[in-house]
Amino acid sequence: MDISEYLIPILFISGIAVLIIVGIFFSDKHRILRELKKVRRKQIHSVRENEYVKIIGKAKHAGEPLIAPLSKRKCVYYDVKIEEKRGKHWKIMVDDVLFQDFFISTGTENAILSLHAQRKDTKRIHLVTDHSLNSGTFKNTNPEVEQYLQQKGNKSTGFLGMNKTLRYKESIIELDEEIAVMGIGKWQTIDTPIDGYSDSRILTLTGSKKQKLLVTDEPKAMKRVQRRL
Repeated sequence: MDISEYLIPILFISGIAVLIIVGIFFSDKHRILRELKKVRRKQIHSVRENEYVKIIGKAKHAGEPLIAPLSKRKCVYYDVKIEEKRGKHWKIMVDDVLFQDFFISTGTENAILSLHAQRKDTKRIHLVTDHSLNSGTFKNTNPEVEQYLQQKGNKSTGFLGMNKTLRYKESIIELDEEIAVMGIGKWQTIDTPIDGYSDSRILTLTGSKKQKLLVTDEPKAMKRVQRRL
């Protein structure tokens, strides 16, 4: 048997496998999980100035919460992607991310995540897609989603009013959802009262290029924390 005729297919398949493994290893999800795994969680009151710490708690809004476009849930962060199938491929039609600064609460203590102050290269966020829809030839989208599409300059129908084949994915940080965060702690004196917060000092979590602000609601992050307590 001439093994050379199988060599190119084997190398091709091996190359694809390596690319997939590398892609997973360097994904935001797995980068965040690896960083969180390195350290124990810390209580907010014990954080030192400029210390890079991990905190587990529940998301609380500061001011009016956001409303997720597809599910209409109250949240502090949402990421919506709508894709259209064209031939064998999916093309992104809408890529909509909106967030606000918000509290992370451990029950008796609070810290604030300063997302708006962060450049893209100083933060890394991974959220689980927990709401999805689809529409197509024999399935219309609902009026609220259609209105949202129109707000973004799109619609669910195409030539002669035929439905496009679309899939909708929404990831959010919902109010009171448990999240894991890691950031650089900076204590600040409050001169102007913050809605929902009464103390005179507050811990703000930020990030840098080297020590990024990490945020995730990935269940594996919570399980790892529980095992390390």
